[in-house]
Amino acid sequence: MAEHHCHWPGCDKAVPPRLWGCKSHWFKLPAAIRAGILAAYVPGQEITKTPSPEYVQAARVARDWILENHPPQRSLL
Repeated sequence: MAEHHCHWPGCDKAVPPRLWGCKSHWFKLPAAIRAGILAAYVPGQEITKTPSPEYVQAARVARDWILENHPPQRSLL
């Protein structure tokens, strides 16, 4: 079984499949975004590999917030 990694762009820390991300990145998200992810999570979706449309949307909200507020660092080379 492949490892599941934190969903924060660029983070490769392994986390249990039921978690969105590692502890440090989870708590960088605003509380409202974390609440949206938790509310949309359906127990077992990580086993069936069928997240709800609401969960996918909540994850997109998190991704968009990250990219807007913590854009990836670009190399100067």
